[in-house]
Amino acid sequence: MPTAAGPGPSRRAFLAALPLAGTGGLLLAGMSGCTTSTGGAPASRVTPADVTAAGAAHTRETALIEAYDGAIDQHPGLAETLRAIRAQHAEHARELVAQGLPEAATATAAGTTGTPATTGAPAGASTPSGAGLRSSPAAGTPPPAGSDTPETRATTLSALAELERTTAAAHRTGCLAAGAGLAPLLASLCAAESAHAELVTALGAPGAAG
Repeated sequence: MPTAAGPGPSRRAFLAALPLAGTGGLLLAGMSGCTTSTGGAPASRVTPADVTAAGAAHTRETALIEAYDGAIDQHPGLAETLRAIRAQHAEHARELVAQGLPEAATATAAGTTGTPATTGAPAGASTPSGAGLRSSPAAGTPPPAGSDTPETRATTLSALAELERTTAAAHRTGCLAAGAGLAPLLASLCAAESAHAELVTALGAPGAAG
């Protein structure tokens, strides 16, 4: 991300500066319409809408984790950066579960938030924006011949960036409707996903390296 004042920070430095969910005060500063309070709400203030929103947000984070799994398997040269972003999505999912909302916990039991998936589940299957992303092959399986080319890398990164943007927009919508206990977390997720989209887009720029 070069600027008039000189070259911007490296992708590694950019990732290190990104806060994980629940600690995103700096990224929250520009979130119009969403509270930036970090205080948790008492359990009595949790609404049915919050329960549903937490479950939907967790599903979106799981879809991103699966999408990154497929991209990492297909493009080993991008793995270092993509794994770092994937780890943040896994932390986002854990933060949602830590809210103690039933639907997020149920989603965890059926989804994946830890190590990369090895079941071959379609990457990004939970959302149409995952189009262009391959399924994750079994662990240790090399990518098919011809699947890791400049053209396929560009396609994969474009699809990941679009999925991040779509997820950020959905998190923001959820934030605007959520109660005081959940809204700050969803605002943090929205900010993080927006930053991820910019980073992935930059990763696909000519001359960029993983």
